[in-house]
Amino acid sequence: MNSVRKLFGAAFLAFCISGMAAPVPAVAAVFQDSFPAIAEHAPAFRMKTLDGREVTSAQLAGKPYIVNFFASWCPPCRRELPGMVELQKKYAKQGFTFIGIAFRDRASTLPDFLWEMGVEYPVGMTNPELEATFGQYLTDGRIRAIPVSFVVGRDGRLLNAVTGGLTKEDFESLILKAISTKPAK
Repeated sequence: MNSVRKLFGAAFLAFCISGMAAPVPAVAAVFQDSFPAIAEHAPAFRMKTLDGREVTSAQLAGKPYIVNFFASWCPPCRRELPGMVELQKKYAKQGFTFIGIAFRDRASTLPDFLWEMGVEYPVGMTNPELEATFGQYLTDGRIRAIPVSFVVGRDGRLLNAVTGGLTKEDFESLILKAISTKPAK
């Protein structure tokens, strides 16, 4: 009986590692170029960063930003990070920032990973409240797969929610749309 469990466990592990158990798209879901707001107001959130600071949606009012749920163990997430780091540097002077939310990752190893990737924008760990707050804007009402990105304009509207890995060009298009919105009065 023990050998059957071990064999089953090994087969299951191989199945999961092969990616057949829960396919993660390598390319993002297609997003609309016209960007009608999917919500009049971006989700209100509060997050503690890995370095102990607090980031809130209220602090970001009037600024364009993208909240990106990711994980260090996620291949599409790892592929999109270099472009995000480069774009963060390019658009920071225009008030733009990424907000990273590590999805079911290890807080103990995440700082080293972020340092290796050159991430300098705020990053915190996920929690049920953050997942519910942002998940409500996805088709099935919750975050089931990563990466997933939520685009917020200067006007405070949630412009888009995009599931799957994005290219640097995709992110730049999203950033330009978010930056081009007028601040709310």
